[in-house]
Amino acid sequence: MTTTNHQITFERYGDPSVLQFRSGDLPTPGPGEVLLRVSAIGVNYSDVLRRRNTYFMPTPLPYVPGTEVVGTIEGTGPGIDAPFAHGTRVLAILPRGGGYAEYVTASVQYCIPLPPQIDDATATAIFVQGSTAQLMVTQLAGDVSGKTVVINAAAGGVGSLLVQLCKLRGGRVIAAAGGPEKLRVASALGADATVDYRSPDWSQQVRAANRGRGADLIFEMVGGEVYNESLRALAPGGHLIVYGCASGEQGRVDPEHFVDENIRQSGFNLAHYLQHYNPLWQQALGEVIGLLAGGQLRVRTAMTFPLAEAAEAHRRLEARATTGKVVLIPQS
Repeated sequence: MTTTNHQITFERYGDPSVLQFRSGDLPTPGPGEVLLRVSAIGVNYSDVLRRRNTYFMPTPLPYVPGTEVVGTIEGTGPGIDAPFAHGTRVLAILPRGGGYAEYVTASVQYCIPLPPQIDDATATAIFVQGSTAQLMVTQLAGDVSGKTVVINAAAGGVGSLLVQLCKLRGGRVIAAAGGPEKLRVASALGADATVDYRSPDWSQQVRAANRGRGADLIFEMVGGEVYNESLRALAPGGHLIVYGCASGEQGRVDPEHFVDENIRQSGFNLAHYLQHYNPLWQQALGEVIGLLAGGQLRVRTAMTFPLAEAAEAHRRLEARATTGKVVLIPQS
């Protein structure tokens, strides 16, 4: 086994150019930990927010981003036994980051053995995107059967899973995204109709696709004018679920609009579930693994990049030039 570990780190906040490919020593697993040779690394928008230091939690410097990796156990610390034997392939969750690396140590309480039906790239979507989508559908959305659901950023990592999950539960899905390529992706995943939210007054397109009526439920993570137009696209009594603000632009709405239209808004933060509702998160994770293994849920891997090109992966993600899951591949 090599004694060198390459990783991506940043020592100051800023644009993607602050991400540096560096060499370091191989980490040593402590009690209750395993050493993983990493085969795939999930890239999430939270990594971008960490790099900018706009994440809801402070980001220490220097910092190695990355909260989800797939890897094979190469070593164990004290107190480790089955099912975490040498050679086991697992999805590892790294709550404090550190995943952009060839080798990582991970606590076994955050390691999930993977069935052979789920490949490495697909597995990187299970933790953040998969459990986010599943928890929002099961804990916030309620019964979507027979309801019209608009999913913004429908070709993205979470959005593409929401399209499928809402269809599995009997919803009528209108996918909203920017540009024809992304709308084609959403259609291929089962969306009943599509709208381009770069168009002005696209809420009227939603109503036209829904027999003149607004949507019962909208999943929103773009922010700015997309958020504003999403509120206009809701039917009276509708429900808006907000789980991000990828544009960095705040929406603007008169609070009385919620009263006048009898609509409601819910917020979702995965970290809150990890901290306060861990059993619900574990249940959602298991459900997603089962759906993926059974072929009922598909993960679209947008782009893969060598680990050394993490900065380019961040540039594409920030430019909204990706569809589905973005994955880094170590070259070790």
